[in-house]
Amino acid sequence: MSYAPREGSSPARVEAPNGEPPRVLSGAEQRLLRRQQPRDDATAVGDVRREGAVGGEARTAASTRQAVIEATDEVKGSLRSVEAAFTQLAARPPDLWGWSLTGVFTRYLDQGSKQVTWLQGALGSATALTKVASEVGDTDMELGLLRMTGPKLQAAQFGTLLLATWVDFLHLADAVLRHCPMCSAEKLFVDLHRVQGLMEPTLTDLASLDPERVEAATTAMPELMGRLTREFDTLQRETRETMKLGGQVIAAMQAVEAVAMISTMKMALPRVPPSAPATLGVGLVMISGGVMVGSRMVVSAEWVEMMRRLVHAGVISVPAVGAAVLIQGGQVTMAQAHRDLPKGVRDALGDSPEVRGMRVTGSAGAGMSDAPKHHVLPQEHREWFVQRGFKGDMDIDQFCVRLEKAHHEAIHGGGNWKLGRTWPGEWNRMIMEALREAESLAARRLTRRQVLNIVAENMKEYRVPMNFVTGRSR
Repeated sequence: MSYAPREGSSPARVEAPNGEPPRVLSGAEQRLLRRQQPRDDATAVGDVRREGAVGGEARTAASTRQAVIEATDEVKGSLRSVEAAFTQLAARPPDLWGWSLTGVFTRYLDQGSKQVTWLQGALGSATALTKVASEVGDTDMELGLLRMTGPKLQAAQFGTLLLATWVDFLHLADAVLRHCPMCSAEKLFVDLHRVQGLMEPTLTDLASLDPERVEAATTAMPELMGRLTREFDTLQRETRETMKLGGQVIAAMQAVEAVAMISTMKMALPRVPPSAPATLGVGLVMISGGVMVGSRMVVSAEWVEMMRRLVHAGVISVPAVGAAVLIQGGQVTMAQAHRDLPKGVRDALGDSPEVRGMRVTGSAGAGMSDAPKHHVLPQEHREWFVQRGFKGDMDIDQFCVRLEKAHHEAIHGGGNWKLGRTWPGEWNRMIMEALREAESLAARRLTRRQVLNIVAENMKEYRVPMNFVTGRSR
């Protein structure tokens, strides 16, 4: 491998001025010397190509960062609306019959508050990582940090969608308690408990922020939204029938109908014939203004472009975006989101084998779960990194990469890690030597930004991909 010392090579020496003995270069100085190309070796054409490539990478990183910021702001806005709805429902006084969502129904309001906490944490974490990414100077490291926001952003996006759906059920329950005194409160309590049970496993997986669990939950979201839509529709129809039998006034029935009109599921509700679930939805088509279903716009062209940039950079997966489009389009019975999208929509999102492989690192991403996770920032020096700002969302356990077993052993000097530590090029020994030498030259502690730039430079030399996954400390 390119970073392995050649057999029989001797330490590099430089001639000292004034006839002094030659000086032996340190390992870090030798690496720096190897990387410095003589100016005469590069042609003008090569310089132009290199500058063009660097400029293109910088533009890609900048556009990806802007897309992450826009997507985060969009989810934050939705979450604020959900929080306001919970506050409003909790503040409503009991009706003339003494019923409200407080009392025995308080547990269902608390369900929303509990979910809001982790959603805010996920969005805050994504925002913090985006800020750090904007500060590093290395483009590849910036993209690597932005990819770390993917699971958090994806979980927050779909978690907020589920929470908005839960608000719909609470609004309907509130309308039933207020306008339908002959409706059974006990039955309503049981109905809400059943719906809560449907949502709980998916919310738990999303709240874990584990990339694999988040991806699985996201892919299954259209099917879940289909079941929730049917539950909502059934509860609404049963309430209408009870009101008719009880001779309720038209105004009371209109109050229940209004809940469906403002529902998060209003896009899907008109196309939910209970007797024919297979006929749900019509084909999605891509036009210049965005994605359409029938004659109705589902998502705008700006939203598609934002998601295309996130997909192309490996921040969010195609199945996640496809699931969002299918849910908005009312095609909520389909489980395999990206496979069911028409080719035009998939092309608009940038779906391709290369893009789908962005989040796959070697055979590990293809299903070999035993592939080792390599801590880019050595675990035995955890305290050193903590003192330089690597804690919380930037903990060193967040900076792991999956490597082929042979590759992992190679950068650690072979299968015997004790012998490997004696090799100057062993990863942990080399990276700490480089960081401490840089800190010694600066005569002060390195900033987090400086540490990441040095690490990025060495990751490129050792051909370690910057596709970070979460590791576990020993």
